[in-house]
Amino acid sequence: MRKVVLVTGASSGVGRALCQRLLEADDGLHLCLACRNRARAEAARDALLAARPRAQVSTVQVDVSDLRSVLRAARELRRRFQRLDYVYLNAGIMPSPHLNIKALFSSLFSS
Repeated sequence: MRKVVLVTGASSGVGRALCQRLLEADDGLHLCLACRNRARAEAARDALLAARPRAQVSTVQVDVSDLRSVLRAARELRRRFQRLDYVYLNAGIMPSPHLNIKALFSSLFSS
């Protein structure tokens, strides 16, 4: 079974370079690009697959500054994969004073 790797902010910069490096090291994993912009995510996916055609690369749309978007993406990822083996939190986020971090992580990682 392929390891599932999630990378946030994967459409450009450090996130995209990390995705390329991960696939160079092991194109037998399933790489999921978590990005705000769906079109840029698909373009990054296509470029990664052009370089590594055997790889499995998918996308999920998420804006890490929007709690509803994060929770929707978490539900979608759970439905698709049932697990994540590695998570690289590359996308920037500005903490909100109104956000209960313990409740957020509890809802993301509870079964």
